[in-house]
Amino acid sequence: MTAQLTARVATPAGRGIDTAVVTVMSQEGQQAAIVRSDGDGHIRVDDLAAGMYTVVAAADGFQPAARTAVVSGPGAVGLGEVTLARVGGSPTPEAGRWEIDGSHSTIDISVRHLGIATVRGRFTEFTGTIVVGDDPEQSSVTAEISTASIDTDNRMRDEVLRSSAFFDAERYPTTLFHAERVRPASDETWTLEGTLTLRDAAVPVSLELIFLGQTEDPWGGVRAGFQATATLRRRDFGISFDDKLVSGAAQIGNTARVRLDIQAVRSPET
Repeated sequence: MTAQLTARVATPAGRGIDTAVVTVMSQEGQQAAIVRSDGDGHIRVDDLAAGMYTVVAAADGFQPAARTAVVSGPGAVGLGEVTLARVGGSPTPEAGRWEIDGSHSTIDISVRHLGIATVRGRFTEFTGTIVVGDDPEQSSVTAEISTASIDTDNRMRDEVLRSSAFFDAERYPTTLFHAERVRPASDETWTLEGTLTLRDAAVPVSLELIFLGQTEDPWGGVRAGFQATATLRRRDFGISFDDKLVSGAAQIGNTARVRLDIQAVRSPET
């Protein structure tokens, strides 16, 4: 009877590496298997006989890592997460000006509802510019979001969110974000510190930022990918809606989780 070996190859921030090659070597130094990770970094090796194995994970741009797996009999053996550190520290896009492509980017927001579930939505209209400095820590980001573009797949709820109880989109049609400080947080993440102006409140905001790489597109341009997350407190922006249930739980949570998946196109002059 044979066993199955599973693992997930990931960065220190927990993002799966989909380019990893995993080699399984027997105690005698013979190759028992070689597999590639899937889109989320998972690997599976079938038909391993009992014994001790060395499992080596490698990927371009990362330092390889080795783990030991002991197969004592039939069944599943899980190595858990195998973490690969980047070579040369945090990667960065080329210096210059990059314009956010709204048609290939998303800004998602989620909040707790009734204390038991999560309601999700997105802003569908936004623009922005990323200026990457020769020193990446001197980079800046400016973005403008249409508050009326909130879309939670529920027209009645969207109208409430656009009202004066929440975004007050008629008086404050745009939300502005501006940042001029970027600093490395780990071997692949950055901290982007800026100010978010919503309604008439300008509040310091910190985002965790990951640069996902850059590539040439089919139209002769160069694109870069970014992912960022942040947690916001609505009361910081004067949104004090507080309709509690009989149980005491808030109808809508005070904190909102924001996730940005951004594609940006490098300006031709850079």
